[in-house]
Amino acid sequence: MRHKTPKVSSIEKSLNILMALTPNSSEMGTVGISRKTGFHTATVNRTLQVLARKRFLQQNPLTRKFTLGPSILSLGQATMESLSDGLVRVAMPHLGELSEKLGETVVLEVISGTSGTIAYVVQGKRALNIRASIGWRVPTHAAAGAKAIIAFSETEIIDGFAKKKLRRFTKNTITDPEKLRRHLEEVQRKGVAFTREEIDAGINAIGVPILNHENRPVAAVVIVGPSLRIRCDLKSPIVAEIRKTASNIPAQLFHSGSMGDMG
Repeated sequence: MRHKTPKVSSIEKSLNILMALTPNSSEMGTVGISRKTGFHTATVNRTLQVLARKRFLQQNPLTRKFTLGPSILSLGQATMESLSDGLVRVAMPHLGELSEKLGETVVLEVISGTSGTIAYVVQGKRALNIRASIGWRVPTHAAAGAKAIIAFSETEIIDGFAKKKLRRFTKNTITDPEKLRRHLEEVQRKGVAFTREEIDAGINAIGVPILNHENRPVAAVVIVGPSLRIRCDLKSPIVAEIRKTASNIPAQLFHSGSMGDMG
């Protein structure tokens, strides 16, 4: 008995064509998309015109080929904002538990645009002579969380941050771009970022990245405190606890891999 080929709906065709242009969003023409999707060129052409009108695709007037359009970017931004909100909700009890266990201030850092931002703070029971608040911007070249995130990012992202003008906050702040690049390479190798009095004299911080299901950094768990208590050493028990917390973010948002296995 001959089985009928399932009919592909217009929505499925549109989605398949959009997916054909990912992940690199390289320019493709009607024929190329037809070959990649298996749809007839006439079908592809009609679908492309609809997607272009709705700005999910944009057409190069010179080559007549298509790339992903601004509507895709809007959806992506909305998705990232939703993920960020969900991340904070999921991370809150883990950060609270870590702060309670160590008695130190715990911070969740994210990268927003070209700046590091504090997304959540749990103030520790032990004294800290600086205050951190939600929404505060932190210097990406000196903050432990921001450095942990950038170190696990793509090369072009690292290059972009390394090329920025690096402000000096203390005598320990890294302001040389090449030195920062080498420092970030070390962070990636060790899986942990240290800030040794680079923003405030007498204050250290330790950051470990939180990786999503694609092993890309979306945030970092950070411990901040006096340099006498926060020892920037891989053998420090604090490092092990931060890694455990970063790896315990529930699986509905992140992969099951453990940063605790690194280093």
